[in-house]
Amino acid sequence: MPRPAEPSSQPLQTAERRWLRRGGWLFPLAGIPLGLWIGRKTWQAVLLVPTLATAGFDAKGLAIGLALAALPLAWLAGLWLERRWPRTRRWPIAPVLAALALLFAETALRTGLGQSLFWQAVLARSGQQHLAREISLFRLEAADPAAAGRPGIVLAGSSQLVYGIDVERLAAQTGQPVHRRAAAGMFPTELVASQGWFDFHPDNRLALMLSGFDLGARHDLFPEAIRPLATVSGLRNLLGAARARFLLRRWRALVDLGSAAVCELWRSRDYARFLLEHPFRAAETAAAAANETATAEQKEAYVRLGANPEMVALCQRSLARFFADMSGRCRQIVVFEGRVNPAYPGGEIAELSRDMREFLARQERQGTVRFVPRAEQALDLPEDLWRDMTHVGPEGRQRLTEAFARALAAPPPPPEIRAP
Repeated sequence: MPRPAEPSSQPLQTAERRWLRRGGWLFPLAGIPLGLWIGRKTWQAVLLVPTLATAGFDAKGLAIGLALAALPLAWLAGLWLERRWPRTRRWPIAPVLAALALLFAETALRTGLGQSLFWQAVLARSGQQHLAREISLFRLEAADPAAAGRPGIVLAGSSQLVYGIDVERLAAQTGQPVHRRAAAGMFPTELVASQGWFDFHPDNRLALMLSGFDLGARHDLFPEAIRPLATVSGLRNLLGAARARFLLRRWRALVDLGSAAVCELWRSRDYARFLLEHPFRAAETAAAAANETATAEQKEAYVRLGANPEMVALCQRSLARFFADMSGRCRQIVVFEGRVNPAYPGGEIAELSRDMREFLARQERQGTVRFVPRAEQALDLPEDLWRDMTHVGPEGRQRLTEAFARALAAPPPPPEIRAP
């Protein structure tokens, strides 16, 4: 018995082409004004503010309008493809289109406009989510083309730098632009993995603050902290410093971080989910605990500093690779020895601080960094100037900023008069 003939799509295609010939002109006629109107409203929606970008002409809106105007061409291209593609070979078209859609989204997110829209949206919704705010500020400044053309001081490090250095004051005292590349939780493993964000100009000076606290803070790789800032050059140095057995035990994290280093969609996935969870309002968190409670929790957590010697060794080896690599990509690396509240508990911090000091002194003798130990800082930060165990208060912030400015302005002392 002969198979019934499949219904032909030819009449439908003919009708679509006829409609596009007759009404396709409506798309550019209405699309460009509509796109300009959407462009004026885009930043209002992104930033959650009632009035912004009210100018009549907007380049972003024009791009949207041109995209709407081009819809008939895309429609005709689809009809042409459907007519040329044999029915027996049409099954791969879905994965091909899906791959093209992902490629388009990846490309769009990598553009300056895509980065600005995405991270401004995250920043506007960050609310009390401090990590979301700091990562979005980091990524927004990194995406600023104007900053990339102005060599200056690149501040990189953890929340001790975020809350301890007044960027505007430091810029005024040094007479140089200051580019902040710091975020909460940027300990040595995160710092090294983020290397690609630091080497945007060969005349930059990279300024870091490192201490024994940083050396022992991580007990293992923390993909959630590394992922949004992962770069290819950074992962090369971080993973290149690790032992094979260490890497094999963490192969899932390696796949995750490798994907983040090469794919912006994967790198930003946590914050895409954040936007979906907070589409129309800023994130809310419970009220912060009293300072006494927060300090007690810090004491309990930080008393385990350096509990994993394997991670301590990885931090030192990866930092050595990072310094050797970055010393050829910027004018100078200045490492300011950090510190914690004098009331910090436990003896681990003293041992780790000594290890970090000796490590940085070796790096200075090798010519990769300029090390500014505590003995040369002329900086007094008594217990009452700290807001908790690791972050200074307002007066401590002022003193630390001034000490940083002095260290960046002063020439290094001769090696023979270095304190042991």
